[in-house]
Amino acid sequence: MVTVEDVLTVGLSLPRAYRVMVRDRVKLRVGSLVFVAFSRDERVLGFAFPKLERDDLVRTRPETFFLPEAGDLRFN
Repeated sequence: MVTVEDVLTVGLSLPRAYRVMVRDRVKLRVGSLVFVAFSRDERVLGFAFPKLERDDLVRTRPETFFLPEAGDLRFN
């Protein structure tokens, strides 16, 4: 099983990536764009995915994937 620390290790090895805490949630960013976010209890992982393909991903695997809250859908 992959752990939060595993994801952070890989994510932080990417150029310009850094870790932030936003409303008690760990997130990885490049500039102002979030590309990984964990739920407060660190049981759910959110990740960036091309906007035009999001609906298809959720529709084909709804037991695994879901869209974030409306406020988090503001960005590409």
